[in-house]
Amino acid sequence: MARRQAVVNVERSRQYPDVTVSVGAKREYASDRGYYPVLGVSLPLPLFDRNQGNLYTAIRQADKAADETRATRVRLASDLRQASSQLALSRNSALILRQTVLPAAQRAYQAAAQGFEAGKFAYLEVLDAQRTLLQARVRYLGAVAATYQAATAIDRMLGR
Repeated sequence: MARRQAVVNVERSRQYPDVTVSVGAKREYASDRGYYPVLGVSLPLPLFDRNQGNLYTAIRQADKAADETRATRVRLASDLRQASSQLALSRNSALILRQTVLPAAQRAYQAAAQGFEAGKFAYLEVLDAQRTLLQARVRYLGAVAATYQAATAIDRMLGR
C-alpha cells in the first residue's frame, strides 16, 4: 500500500510542469565587451497533457491494494476464528476422551480379561473389549493431534 501511495504522489507531482532555470554566458563578437551573463527561465504550460490518465491509474491501483489488504485482514480474522474454535473443540474432545471414555474402556477390558480367566466370558468378548479400548485410544490420539494442528495453525497465522 505504501508503494502504491508513493506512485500516486509521483504521478501527482508530474501533473505540474517543472520550471527550468538556466544560467550561462554568451560572447559578443560585435563589441569588445567579451562575455555577458545570460539568465533563462522556462515554464511549460500544461494545456493538453496534465498526466490525468497516469494519475487515475495510480489512484485505482492504490485503491485496489487497499481493498486487497482489507480482504486479506478479513480472511485472516475468519481463519483465526475458525482455528480457534477448532482448537477449543478438539481440546474438549481430548479431555472428555481422556477423563471418561478411556478409563471406562480400560475398566471394561480388565473386567472382560478377568471374567475370561474365571471362565465367565468367551475370548471373543475379551477381544471386543480390547478392540473398543484401542479404538478409544486412537480417537484420543486423533483429538490430541487435531489440537496440536489447530494450535500450530494459530501460531502460523500470528507469526510465531
